[in-house]
Amino acid sequence: MLVATPRHSSECTVPLESNVNGNSQLVMEVLKLPRRVASLISALVCVGAAVVGVGSPAGAADSEPEVIPIDLILAGSYANTVRDAMEIWNTAVPGIKFVEEDTPTALRVKEYTTATGTGSHVFLNGLGRGWIYLETGDAQVYRPSRIAVHELGHALSLADLGPGSPCSKVMSGGWAGPECLNDQPDAEEVAEVASFFASHDVGDQVPGWPPPSGS
Repeated sequence: MLVATPRHSSECTVPLESNVNGNSQLVMEVLKLPRRVASLISALVCVGAAVVGVGSPAGAADSEPEVIPIDLILAGSYANTVRDAMEIWNTAVPGIKFVEEDTPTALRVKEYTTATGTGSHVFLNGLGRGWIYLETGDAQVYRPSRIAVHELGHALSLADLGPGSPCSKVMSGGWAGPECLNDQPDAEEVAEVASFFASHDVGDQVPGWPPPSGS
């Protein structure tokens, strides 16, 4: 049996009598060659196998997250809070990634003040797109990071849960009361976002919202 053994890296053994990549004809032709030439070809087969083996395993899922550009140009005093909220979601759901940009993006955050009682809310123009409005006064009543995580959750397809929803759910929002300090999405919320992004892209329509303009 002719064996080529590289001097470096892990040992590579290619029996020339065996099937090489399913091509028995190639093996037979190699066996007709002088021993030195056959050994050289065997070594080249090892190199090729090493190159093919570099990278992700065959059939592995795409590990690249769905990037969601966002700008905080108008976020005012909420800017750092939103950055923390972005990191919370990025960590919780590896399949998505909020990325802050220095210029206006399709997802924007704006701090505003109102005397009408309108609190923080969003207006979506597709998945991961639209406006997030954070009301200044809300931060005096509720935990700011919980507000930001909640509103970003809408941009990720999550809906409000309504009265009676527990503090453990960030999408319970103000219904959980000002004493609720939880700013971490629970496993069910994380799974819902991951599942939605598995079959949708940024810009797709979000359930409960009108079709994105321009679609």
